[in-house]
Amino acid sequence: MFTTVEQAIDYIHQRPKFHRENKLTIMKQALHLFGDPQKEFPTIHVTGTNGKGSVSHLVSELLGAHGYRVGLFTSPYILRFNERIQIDDQQIPDEDLLTLTNQVVTKLVRAELNLTEFELVTILMFVYFAQQQIDVGVIEVGIGGEHDRTNVIEAEIGVIASIGMDHQDLIGPTLVDIAREKSGIIKTGQTTILGQLPADTIPVVTEKIATIGAQGIWFDQQLQVSKLKLADGVATFDLKVASEFIEGRWILKKLQMPAFASWQVWDASLAVAAAIAFMQRHHAKPSIAIVRERLKHFQVPGRLEVLSQQPLILLDGAHNPAAFKALIQGVKQSFAGQPIYLTLGMMADKDIAGVAELLAHTNWQVTWTAIEDNPRAATKSDLEERLGAKIRFYEHWQESLQAELQEGGGEGVYLFAGSFYLITNVRHYLRLES
Repeated sequence: MFTTVEQAIDYIHQRPKFHRENKLTIMKQALHLFGDPQKEFPTIHVTGTNGKGSVSHLVSELLGAHGYRVGLFTSPYILRFNERIQIDDQQIPDEDLLTLTNQVVTKLVRAELNLTEFELVTILMFVYFAQQQIDVGVIEVGIGGEHDRTNVIEAEIGVIASIGMDHQDLIGPTLVDIAREKSGIIKTGQTTILGQLPADTIPVVTEKIATIGAQGIWFDQQLQVSKLKLADGVATFDLKVASEFIEGRWILKKLQMPAFASWQVWDASLAVAAAIAFMQRHHAKPSIAIVRERLKHFQVPGRLEVLSQQPLILLDGAHNPAAFKALIQGVKQSFAGQPIYLTLGMMADKDIAGVAELLAHTNWQVTWTAIEDNPRAATKSDLEERLGAKIRFYEHWQESLQAELQEGGGEGVYLFAGSFYLITNVRHYLRLES
């Protein structure tokens, strides 16, 4: 069917982007064709408006360091499609992806099952992980939870990293609606790790845990971060996990990790708790020394990532008001008194006005940009319609960076944020240049 991996990936990207209906029926039919591979290994299911990618990556690293064969499924990718399906921190090889896509698509076509892009990629992942006989799969939700196409698993561990306003058209419109959707990953007997959630959403999540018979471990209750200090891009903190659902009291003192913002530490704490909970379920003893070592070197591409030290260039995939609020707070914590030059580009369906309102209360120099070759991206006219004609705008992000460097003389912080499509473009280009 396909003779090159490029053909296979093109076919995947040409699938419809959006779901026809809010049901998992077609996913279950498709998976049944392959013997229900999603049932072949235990899983950890991670959702959240923000933070789910960071949590997923760290859980995978922690379990891998303890000797597990770990499958990791994430989205979107930053540089290569293969990033989305990984085993033991290694992307699926091109030859495996080609063979796998041929196998899966051939069966789906014969069965006359027409999947969306995300549905197809999710099927590919489950089939591949089963073929490779992984010990555990760390599965990041695409959007939401209950109706997300990954939600065909009975995950032993669930994580809800955060709940905020994003994708309201699909899983909203209210914050409570979004909370109800994300709570859909909670399953009977599951240990669910819960981040800092808005007060309005806590009753929804609490009720779901109680009615379905899950076990909740809440940030700032059974899971606590204390003595947090941020300096020179490094966070130092203590972490305590003490719950009736986890054997013993875990007190980890003077942990360190690369971080510019508190939320990076909060996400890390959720990942540590999830890894401990999973290992204890499988009668394994987590190593504090391994946790300490992995944290010390943990970095997720595109999440407050340092791309250059001189000049200081940071990338962050913040693309909704909740994420920008956290980003602004983090930058203020780590770069107080320094000039901040922000270039951002967003999808047209995002809350552009809400982000702009937050940025209006900073003293940052804000430049908007377009995102090349993406029909969903906000154009200059889209931005002017929502924000007025007095925005600072460059069609290409390279022009924005060049202008900012001339104005700042290379001093201060040069920050790119917004859509991961923009972050991908910047990261790819600047890494090639370097």
